[in-house]
Amino acid sequence: MYLTITVLSFAVCWVIQDVVAPLLSMKMSSAYRSLSAKERADWNNRLLSSCSSIVLGGIAICGFISDSGLKPDVVRYESPYMKVACAIVVGYAVADLMIIAVRYRDLATPLMILHHVVTAVTCTVCGLMSPLAHFYGNIQLLAELSNPLLHLRRLLTLSGWSNNSPLHVMTSLAFMTVFFVVRVATIPLCWYGWVYFLMPQPEYGRAEYVTAWRVAIVLGVVLHVLYLYWFYTICRMAKRSVESLQREMKTK
Repeated sequence: MYLTITVLSFAVCWVIQDVVAPLLSMKMSSAYRSLSAKERADWNNRLLSSCSSIVLGGIAICGFISDSGLKPDVVRYESPYMKVACAIVVGYAVADLMIIAVRYRDLATPLMILHHVVTAVTCTVCGLMSPLAHFYGNIQLLAELSNPLLHLRRLLTLSGWSNNSPLHVMTSLAFMTVFFVVRVATIPLCWYGWVYFLMPQPEYGRAEYVTAWRVAIVLGVVLHVLYLYWFYTICRMAKRSVESLQREMKTK
């Protein structure tokens, strides 16, 4: 079943990127019609990412609300919410990597490629192949909830809104806040729970789990370092936007 979901996710992502996003944008946005081919590719890709993030974030929230097996001290548990989400993530990540490869000059960024590869490997190994520590995986899925605001900032820029406009500044501050809540604030919670709740469990030390733990820990460190770096750049960006708006308001 999960392979089918992965394949469907892959196909739907391509349809959104190449069919749904362009058609809707052409009808609903006059700004889109004036964009260059490169900017349109960026616009469409951000709509795709936003759709994926909303679906995955919603699944993660439903999992924490409805799935009583998602606990910080449970080593092995096959959460249906987590497995469905991981299958969707793998399909999306593979599709987006292929989209980036086809439109390399328009979309490629090294950190995003690294993020997609790390995410796809983590979901495959720790979410689908070895259903381990799904509580912590579900926390990582919550991180997707910050993406729509990130993309909204860029879409506002492409639509002609200046970086120091009130709407742009409010979006930047909202993005910074949500990013901190779902990506940065959860880092110490993840590692504290892993060390003090998960590792003491007798089942944690089973030999067949060693590879999965190594992959999860290494890739978790990589993702969290990326989150901290991105949060630093987001704070700088938000600070510049606020300062620009303040200067503009003083001149009026």
